[in-house]
Amino acid sequence: MPAVKMSINPTMLAWAMQQAGVSEEHLANDLHVAAELVAAWLSGEAQPATGQLRAIAKELHRPTSLFFLPRPPATTVAPTAFRSPIGGAGVRTLSRNELDEIRRATRRQKVVSWAQQQLEIGDGVQLPAYSPNVEEVAKAARKWLDWRLDQQVKATSKTAVTKALRSALEDRGFIVLQLSMGDDHCRGFSIAHQSVPLIAYNTKGQVAAARSFTILHELGHLIKNEQAVCEKPNDATERWCDEFAAAFLMPRLQLETYVRLKVGLGRTRVEDDDLEAVRLISNRFKASYQCVALRLIKLGWANWKLYDLVRKPGAEVDKGFSREPQTTPVVRLREYGSTYARTLLAARERGLLSETDTRKYLDVNGQQLRTLERRLENVG
Repeated sequence: MPAVKMSINPTMLAWAMQQAGVSEEHLANDLHVAAELVAAWLSGEAQPATGQLRAIAKELHRPTSLFFLPRPPATTVAPTAFRSPIGGAGVRTLSRNELDEIRRATRRQKVVSWAQQQLEIGDGVQLPAYSPNVEEVAKAARKWLDWRLDQQVKATSKTAVTKALRSALEDRGFIVLQLSMGDDHCRGFSIAHQSVPLIAYNTKGQVAAARSFTILHELGHLIKNEQAVCEKPNDATERWCDEFAAAFLMPRLQLETYVRLKVGLGRTRVEDDDLEAVRLISNRFKASYQCVALRLIKLGWANWKLYDLVRKPGAEVDKGFSREPQTTPVVRLREYGSTYARTLLAARERGLLSETDTRKYLDVNGQQLRTLERRLENVG
């Protein structure tokens, strides 16, 4: 019996491939078909069989029903910006994995926005006002987040600072996602939204302290109200966001006092090869070595040779690891954060989401969902 052909819309196939960053040759290789056949699907001269359509949908991370729509959705993914991988420079096209993560993040943002509207909660997020003066904006952002420098300094680890920063943003209504995309992928991205702005940070290729820097860098983009993907990591906007993140973590007065008393023996200048000075400042303020170097350079207390030094492989390494068993509920809360989980659970409680849909959105089974709920109750 000949295979049943599926009358898909070629426009939708082309759109889904473009959104996923998949070329004709790539799709053909993954499906083990001739490139000419993919070209025929795209032109409408041929139609895929049922099994081939399922394979296409799986490869492009789309439901099969999408390929029968008359036209692409009106809205597309529009992240505020993304931080390039360590060492990345110049124009770079987003990878397929990055596009997938951005698309998934956008869906989560839409789900939370819908649930908040139905629950009649959330008054919108009022971000600090933008100014070219990073010192002023950093000061305003610390006040807005009720961020206490003494608690930052006394934190037990750099990871603890990242967790506290994430919690502070979630308390303001942000969705903060933790991703694991690989060393050669972006370090983070952000998606603007009036009521549920979103920040995502990548744990791969970044030491613990750098994750706080990435979160704050993306907050800078949202404060600037950027609306396009940043593919030039060295442009003025990227520099402003880097400087904002560093100024947030290391206010000038407190940093100057510490450098003069503990590092510079009465002066603020840090020599080009003084990795020990960078280590001391990093441990004090729980900031990454690169963040410390950028801050010192911005203030005129070091030059770019110091930055080149701290960027060398092995200059900064993480110590220790989590001793908590990595069960599914633990992993999901770490990945999705509390804003996403709490909102979905509230929607389920009100009958807006079924038990099945709630489990699907959180990617857990029934027992795991109950454990996840208890964990959220324990953290308040």
